[in-house]
Amino acid sequence: MTHSRRTLFLILMLVLAVGALGREKVIAVPQTAGLPDLGALPDLSGLAWVEGRTFLAVHDAKVPDEAALSRVSLIELPHAGEPLRWTPLAVTWPGGAPSHDLESIARVPGTDTYLLAESGNHGSAFERIFVADLVRGPASDTLEIREAADWPVPVYDVEGTAVTRVGGTLYFLFAERADGKPGTEIAWARLTLDPLTLEGIERVPFQSPDPSGPGVRHISALDVDEEGHIYAASAYDPDHDGGPFRSAVWRVGVIKPDGEEHAALILTETPEHLATLDGMKVESLTLQPSTTGADAGGGTVLIVGTDDEDYGGVVRPLLLNGATASDYRSPIPSLTERTSSAWPSETVR
Repeated sequence: MTHSRRTLFLILMLVLAVGALGREKVIAVPQTAGLPDLGALPDLSGLAWVEGRTFLAVHDAKVPDEAALSRVSLIELPHAGEPLRWTPLAVTWPGGAPSHDLESIARVPGTDTYLLAESGNHGSAFERIFVADLVRGPASDTLEIREAADWPVPVYDVEGTAVTRVGGTLYFLFAERADGKPGTEIAWARLTLDPLTLEGIERVPFQSPDPSGPGVRHISALDVDEEGHIYAASAYDPDHDGGPFRSAVWRVGVIKPDGEEHAALILTETPEHLATLDGMKVESLTLQPSTTGADAGGGTVLIVGTDDEDYGGVVRPLLLNGATASDYRSPIPSLTERTSSAWPSETVR
């Protein structure tokens, strides 16, 4: 082969190689490049069970910078090969301005009414509790705000709320996260609606056993089961959106009748450690009855949701009392039927 032919051959091979690389690049670029990933969950600052595998979630978007972001959504847990689904709900906020830092949601037992609470974020002027009704329709669902009430007491970063019935009377529980402080308080008060009022607020001190120290949020979520047992999450946040985070879930006490028109909240001397979640910041905690459909069993499943900042959010059932994944596809043992000695620590990673 002459020098000119060899040169021409090398040039041809180079052109073919470049063309092949170009074709590989075209094939490798997905058609959806640049589109938003609607399958990714946003932060989950609060969760409340609706029915079946459906939950109502709140997100801690703030004003004015995040005025366009969703505040409320419906979440359906995965089942029988179907993926987790979530749908943002449009909400008409009183006065036209959206909520600011919703950090918790609590369902009024036996109703379709929910209390969505602004946290009082770092002492801000946004200190409201929204009373809302979830209206399920054949084509769409709506959340209708029927009242926006001011917190009756000053609040500073409330991250946990719950509503329960004690002797036929509604009670509202709430707690500030008290990040970096020696401890927080769990408060409870008689709750009436239309209009919303909280009467006879009482408090008991609570300190997170773990996490602890700088960066601890002593209570980042709350819920109460039908027997009055109180569940709480604690979290570590380094004040950096990239983490790393750490959380623990506890059964901390009980609220029960104390006389004809009073409820007492009694904390256990040592909170019962239910789970540890390394790398995650739990800000949602709710109880899902398992009484219908394929998951029937008459038990209760503890569901947690996270706000992992730059990493978004996840929602998961917790494995408790030595359960395995197969237990969540068959009758689920009731949390309330277990004795204290039957609650080993379970680490979720």
